[in-house]
Amino acid sequence: MQLTEIVLHSTSIIVVVIAAILALQLIRLSGKTNTWIYLSVGILLLAIASFEQYLEHTGISAGLFTNHIFIDALRLGTSVLMLVAVISGVSIFRERKMGLELIDKQIQRLQHAPPESEIGMTDSERATRQALIRSGRSGVSVVTALQYLRDEEQRITQMLKDWQATFDAITIPVFVYDRSYRLIRANRAYLERAGATMKDIIGKPYFDVFPKSDGPIIDPPRNAGQGTSGSDIRLATGEIFTSRNYPIYSENDEYRYTLHTLEEVTVVKQAEKSIRRIRLSLQVVANCIRAMLRESDEAQMLQTICKVAVNSGLYRTAWIGRAEQDEKKTLHLLASHGHAQDPSQLPDSTWGDTEDSRTPMGVAISTGKTSVVQDLAHDPKFSTFRRFAVKNHLASAVSLPLYQGDTIWGGITFYSDEPSAFSEEEIDALEILGASVAFGITALHSGPANKTGLLLPSTQGIGKSTASLEKIIVALETVIEARSHYGTSNQRFVGEIGMAIAMEMGLTHEQAYGIRLAGIVHDIGEINVPEEILRKTGELTPDEYAQIQGHPQAGYDILSKLDLPWPLAQTVLQHHERMNGSGYPNGLSGEQIQLEARIIAVADTIVAIAYQSQNHPHLGIPAALVEVEKGKGTLFDPAVVDAAVRLFREKNYQAP
Repeated sequence: MQLTEIVLHSTSIIVVVIAAILALQLIRLSGKTNTWIYLSVGILLLAIASFEQYLEHTGISAGLFTNHIFIDALRLGTSVLMLVAVISGVSIFRERKMGLELIDKQIQRLQHAPPESEIGMTDSERATRQALIRSGRSGVSVVTALQYLRDEEQRITQMLKDWQATFDAITIPVFVYDRSYRLIRANRAYLERAGATMKDIIGKPYFDVFPKSDGPIIDPPRNAGQGTSGSDIRLATGEIFTSRNYPIYSENDEYRYTLHTLEEVTVVKQAEKSIRRIRLSLQVVANCIRAMLRESDEAQMLQTICKVAVNSGLYRTAWIGRAEQDEKKTLHLLASHGHAQDPSQLPDSTWGDTEDSRTPMGVAISTGKTSVVQDLAHDPKFSTFRRFAVKNHLASAVSLPLYQGDTIWGGITFYSDEPSAFSEEEIDALEILGASVAFGITALHSGPANKTGLLLPSTQGIGKSTASLEKIIVALETVIEARSHYGTSNQRFVGEIGMAIAMEMGLTHEQAYGIRLAGIVHDIGEINVPEEILRKTGELTPDEYAQIQGHPQAGYDILSKLDLPWPLAQTVLQHHERMNGSGYPNGLSGEQIQLEARIIAVADTIVAIAYQSQNHPHLGIPAALVEVEKGKGTLFDPAVVDAAVRLFREKNYQAP
């Protein structure tokens, strides 16, 4: 073989090898497996053809290599396959160029994807994705990179759909913004409140969209581990929202964006306000009754009632007047307190129910019913009184008739500076106060022997009207309940259960009814115990416990002044005595303790254990029965315990 031919053959082999390496790189970048096949077979055939030429020039004969037809076919096949491989390579280069352009577009789309598209991805996953995208230009398969990007786009699209669906499922307005307060995303509830589409709001400061304001809402700072406390914002429409914001951070504690919620609490706030008023009105009733218990002078008692009511902050003015039975139906002022002119200076200070002289108190006295005026400024029935009301900022009123026996002797009126201020529950509380005032006045008028405090008239004086008597007992109950932080009237439960036990033991209805009333007011003496002691959780100090132990005696001191047909005072005094003499305040034992007190002792224990208190959760009646059974014979009367157990376990008694 000549040297020239050897060089040519060697060069062709080297070229083939270089071409093969380049082809392999192209195949790796493109993922075109068919090109790999074409090129591999072409290289193989080229190698065989080169080997045949080498044998031919060296004069060596070997099998098929002596067949000229085979040799020609081999050379033709090699040329065709190499041509196909070259065409595929050109196609690969074109696709690679297009792929790189597509990658650039995909990268731009990913770079502008919203932050929530990366929810669920770690920093390392995000870094891997970006590295893989970048490597598309530096050697990683374009097809692989493009497929990855397509998968990523589908994943992000689906994630955004799922995220938005979850977002939209939240019924309160929720929105996301960046550090410039520009909106990134919002849920359906926010868009509905804003009256806009997602496209309309993206990129705008949220305070230019909803709720519109001069600047961002500044919520109170968050304490570590406690979350945001939120702030209430009131719109021009009167709606109230609680605003809370939650900054979102990356794994490196870098600020990403803020999620903001707006919860409408208009109804809740109105309810809370109503509850506060009701509770405060009960406190007013309690304080007034306590003041009445201390006073023996009528004028001073009525003035104190007006002062206590106004000083509570609930009422702007309180008046008490006496209805004179003269021709002019004069309304004589007995007591008043608050921010208003003296009602006696009115030209129409009468209780006559005419268009020119009609007043809330006059309506209550003339009709004998509670008069409620929720809007004095616009109620046409009070056209004359309206001028006085507007001048003195009296917006609404409740007036109650005051009875002495069956005769109306006067009225009491409470004014608020807010329209529609009085709820049904507050009116009920004030009616209790009205009944208490009426009883107090009746008691003070009943004779010299009764001028030591608030006295009920004798049972003959009130015609044995148990309904009226129970109303004042309920008023006394209010003194206790207004100082309690429980939602349930536990005192009343003691009375109801005590009455049921008494009936189960065969006592007369009269005795059982007396036990019910005693149960309702059995803790009336707690008005002398500081509220911080009554509400204290945990162990009491010896001094605090001594004050608690004094409440039966205090209750006795109050109730012993009442002329009642039942031994309520003694029952209240003894309801903490125990059969073995371990109770208080006098260490009585056995039959020394009257039966009514022994019944209340068991009923009180059942209620104390069964219902929630500051020291334990709701334990239920079964646990309470187990406890009283443990004290059977030592702490509690066995007959009373047996009756209580039968009542609940065998007869399925349910406390009302």
